[in-house]
Amino acid sequence: MKTGPLVPVVLLVLSLVVLPGCVSVPDLAGPGPGKEVSGVSVNLVRSGADFSVSRGCFWTVTVQVYNHGEVEARNVNVQLELVDAGTGAVRDTMEVYAGTLAPGESRSILVELDGDCINEYTLNAYPVLL
Repeated sequence: MKTGPLVPVVLLVLSLVVLPGCVSVPDLAGPGPGKEVSGVSVNLVRSGADFSVSRGCFWTVTVQVYNHGEVEARNVNVQLELVDAGTGAVRDTMEVYAGTLAPGESRSILVELDGDCINEYTLNAYPVLL
């Protein structure tokens, strides 16, 4: 049995899975001017880069939405943006419904955002009340 062509293919697959290379994990940047919601904050809990053959590079991000105000926050959405650190361009964006948060209540949200393997990113995450 010939294993000649099989060896380079196995090495390529291993290198794509084990050595994602220049992948940087996004950190949470501020919400930016005009995007602050009184009493509700979004905190980065965990983020990590992943790779799949079908999707390429993507980032799995977990954020915590917290109502530190004294009144109930209704219809809270969280806007998440994966931003290229070099150019400031938004690579991927997603808005996730967090629901109603009582005072002192928090909720975790897990999302996957698409990105390139060779770029560095920051994460913009801010609450939006509908």
